[in-house]
Amino acid sequence: MLSLFLALTAFNLVCLALTTALGYRVGGTAAGAWHQLFGAVAALVCCGVHCVVFTYFIATAKWVRHAIDVKRLDPALAAPTHSFKMQAFPAALLAMATVFVAAVSGAATLSYELRPTTHHVLSWLALITNGAVAFVEYRAIRRNGQLVDRVLETIRVTDAARTTTTPASSAV
Repeated sequence: MLSLFLALTAFNLVCLALTTALGYRVGGTAAGAWHQLFGAVAALVCCGVHCVVFTYFIATAKWVRHAIDVKRLDPALAAPTHSFKMQAFPAALLAMATVFVAAVSGAATLSYELRPTTHHVLSWLALITNGAVAFVEYRAIRRNGQLVDRVLETIRVTDAARTTTTPASSAV
């Protein structure tokens, strides 16, 4: 998941950065519609990337609980999954919210002649927030991956122990 996350996050940050750069390049000109289109796409990409993170944590937490139930493992193995989710979820929501607010301020700048400075500040805030959130999500995903590896190793050891203690059936 780490490599997928890194690729998606890089794509998200590139979309946000290109939209920001495009806004400074063509903002206030006839080509400004391209900035609006890129902004809408960047906002959707941002939401999509963070939804993938949500899905990952929900799915792996369910898998860990299922593995614990089926293999009769120590239920304490699942405890850290909640902590990892609670690190990533609020951060991801903050990242999506800042991009949404920046997009809305951009629309207000165009439609209601809001001062562009507000949109500029909110856009930079959204870009910086997404960069910082990427570190938080990365750390939580890495730790969650280590937990999954630990559960898999526990299953392997438990299955090996059960196999060696089970008497072999004798052929008649």
